[in-house]
Amino acid sequence: MRLPKKLLVAALVLWAGMLGMDFDAGGQPSPAAAQTAVQPTATGTEAKKPEGQKPDAQPEAGKAAEAAAPAAPPPPPKALPPDPLVTAAREKIEANRAALDALEAGLSVEGLRASDLDDLRGRLDPIRRDLQQLADDIGPRLADARVRLKSIPPKPGEGAPPEDPGVTADRDRLQKTTGDLDAVLGPIRTLADRGAQATDRISARRRALFTSQLFERSDSILDPGLWAAAIAATGSEVHSTQLLISDWSTYAARRHEPLALTGILVGTFLVVALVVFVGRWLRARLRTPRPPGGETFTRLRSAREALKVLVLEATVAPVATVLCVSIIDAFEIIPPRADDLVHGIAIAIIIKAIGTGAARAMLAPGEPWRRMPPISDRAAVITFRYFSWAVWALVVAAVLNALHRVLFVPVGLTVVTSAIMALLIAAFIARFLLHLASSEEDEEAAAQNAPQAAETGRAQAHPIEGRLWVRFLVWLVVALVIGALVTGYVSFAAFVASRVVVASAILGILYVLYGLIDAFFSTGLAADTPRARHLSKTLGLKPANLELIGVIVAGLLKLLLFMVAAFLIVGSWGASSTDLMDTMERLSFGIHVGSITISLSSVLYAAIYLLVGIVIARGLQGWISASLLPRTGLEPSLQSSISTIVGYVGVIIAIMGSMSELGLNLENIALVAGALSVGIGFGLQAIVSNFVSGLILLAERPIRVGDTINVKGEEGYVRRISVRSTEIETFDRASVIVPNTDLITGMVKNWTHANTTGRIIITLNVAYDADAEQVRDILVSCACTHPQVLQSPPPRVFLTKFLDSGMVFELRCVVANVDYSLTVKSDLHFQILAKFRAAEIGLVSQPWASLGRAPTALVPQQPSAGGALPDGA
Repeated sequence: MRLPKKLLVAALVLWAGMLGMDFDAGGQPSPAAAQTAVQPTATGTEAKKPEGQKPDAQPEAGKAAEAAAPAAPPPPPKALPPDPLVTAAREKIEANRAALDALEAGLSVEGLRASDLDDLRGRLDPIRRDLQQLADDIGPRLADARVRLKSIPPKPGEGAPPEDPGVTADRDRLQKTTGDLDAVLGPIRTLADRGAQATDRISARRRALFTSQLFERSDSILDPGLWAAAIAATGSEVHSTQLLISDWSTYAARRHEPLALTGILVGTFLVVALVVFVGRWLRARLRTPRPPGGETFTRLRSAREALKVLVLEATVAPVATVLCVSIIDAFEIIPPRADDLVHGIAIAIIIKAIGTGAARAMLAPGEPWRRMPPISDRAAVITFRYFSWAVWALVVAAVLNALHRVLFVPVGLTVVTSAIMALLIAAFIARFLLHLASSEEDEEAAAQNAPQAAETGRAQAHPIEGRLWVRFLVWLVVALVIGALVTGYVSFAAFVASRVVVASAILGILYVLYGLIDAFFSTGLAADTPRARHLSKTLGLKPANLELIGVIVAGLLKLLLFMVAAFLIVGSWGASSTDLMDTMERLSFGIHVGSITISLSSVLYAAIYLLVGIVIARGLQGWISASLLPRTGLEPSLQSSISTIVGYVGVIIAIMGSMSELGLNLENIALVAGALSVGIGFGLQAIVSNFVSGLILLAERPIRVGDTINVKGEEGYVRRISVRSTEIETFDRASVIVPNTDLITGMVKNWTHANTTGRIIITLNVAYDADAEQVRDILVSCACTHPQVLQSPPPRVFLTKFLDSGMVFELRCVVANVDYSLTVKSDLHFQILAKFRAAEIGLVSQPWASLGRAPTALVPQQPSAGGALPDGA
């Protein structure tokens, strides 16, 4: 059966369109493909139409195919490309996980040495820093994605109008981003916790190793076997030393020709000699000569001289040593076997230079004019001598221990070296204390014959000479060292002895730096010094504010120096420098308290935010009260209330901003405030009222500490203002505790609110036979001659009343300090009485001027010679 030609063409066109369609997962064509397939069919059909057919007529086969096509679902979203940050983070996570697994496996090995633990710590720190960097990169992006996802409305429900395809695409993209970032951040935090735990394990292993080595017991110094073994090992060490020198020379000869080697050594010697010569030249050049007349330097100048001596003494030898070692090492003259010995010698030279420099800078032996501590010259010489000997003992022991490690000598010889070092240091300390006490006795004996010298000796007493508990503590340290040596704890004794020497040198340097800071910032920037006045004019600050800034800066510098000194002293007490730096990093980058992370940077930013916010609030309050409100026509009281409220609101906003910088959640604070409101409703009204009143007192300051007030019949000085009550000290030296509510809601008389001036009134009743103008002149002159009476406003005298007994005068004057009003009043009474008597002016307190003009009946009668009173008496 033959198909019609038109129908055959339509079927072919429809089949071609179906082949070009896009099919979804279910095998159905997408709407766009179906539309594209149908359109060519229709077009092709129209192209084959005869001229007599209508354009809108369709073939029956096309209609059937279109009716048979099912409704296609919407196209699926295109797959989003992976985030490069997430991909890189996953790779780093896997690498760090493998590194942590290997590190934990190495940490589980028993018998690790300190160097092994240092190596593990060196491998762990980069891993932790990498993980922290990943968390810092992903955390903000995740938080931003979550915030943006919350801003998009949820998907419309069934029957709701369809949403914009762009919104759907944004939601899907943000959901995928949030999921990917969250899936990456979880493993990062887990690995970071593992790294922190591994760090704690390394620190614990280090402390345990240090403790075991420190308290490892050996033979007592009283045991002859210890000394016999050490003497027997000395011969082998001497032989090993000779072999080391021979090997060293052979190694150097193999590296260089004899002439070249000689040139290297000569050049090194010349460099060292040049450094030493320059150091001595600078020392002589910068040295300040002794002042004439036996005077001493000021505190600031003494501190500067001490700092110069410290820098020159402590840097010349170390610089020469470092240059020498660097030159020799650069030419590869040092064999690998002797590296530890060379480094040990260099460290010993550095210890000697710093220790001697610190002692010479602080004690100034033989140079009393620049000595900082108030110590006699004899005590300074004694202290410097024995401390130098202790430093030499430590230096020699350090060199010998380095030699023992290089030659692998028996342990007994190392123990004997440490024991001798500890014993010598303890002996030097004990001898120093005995010699110091003997010198004090000699000075006291000499002072008994010269009282003036006794006063000078007492004035120059050093703190260690006056504080007996310091000597007792040092004796305890000496006893501890000797006891440890006797009982066999040689390592512990050597550690304590060496720490005493190192700590003394560091504390000496700290004393010099503290003296320099105090002399420059505290004393040098005092408000009454020329330097402070010059700097205050230069910087545009008040001298008092400049002095306050100096005190604050001095305190911060002292705190920083104290932390550095503690770091140096405690640096080897079972904790490596890496552990201490890790602690500092934790303080710097944040301490986790619950869900809050507090760091030094956040505290600093919060303080700056609070300070700037308060300054802006006060500036806005001042502008509103001085410029804006006076032009509004409001009442002055309303203007004051508005400006006060603006100031409070600004301060509250500044406080809230600073709290947000610290990471505190204001919602939690709102919950606490709600709980407090419930408590207030159950009976805390009085406490909260006093609390709020205290805040008002502290903010508005209508009453300040030191003011003289009168409240509810109690008059006295304000000693303390707290948020609940105020303490008042009466003139009888009794303390009165007044609730703050009484000071806010009640009437309070403040004598010194605006200033300390106060008015006194002296009332006098003068007889009518006195000259009124003379009385006025006497009263005014008495008031004007008193130093506490102000001349502006001037003292005034008023004739206020005419009584039957006489004329009433009032002297009214203002005193500079109301606290001395009673004293001034008494002084004026004495002066007025004396001048009235000299001018024969009578004061009356009865209706007559004197008993001579009084009625006879009112004058007391003297008893008669027989002792009987007159009649009627």
